[in-house]
Amino acid sequence: MSDKTDACELSFEQALDGLNGLVERLESGALPLEESVAAFEQGVKLSRRCEALLDQAELRLQVLDNDTDR
Repeated sequence: MSDKTDACELSFEQALDGLNGLVERLESGALPLEESVAAFEQGVKLSRRCEALLDQAELRLQVLDNDTDR
């Protein structure tokens, strides 16, 4: 995944893979400061995308659970 990819268009799996890749790059300590900051910013976007998709999935499951209670 390119750093220029819009996080809002990614599936959960794509965003999580991208986030894991960024964490590995940051943990390596090999990135210059500016690249580290850019990677961190991209990581925040990917993290928020994952959280939003998990929230959506949770709401869908709650709706299904409520439907089965009737």
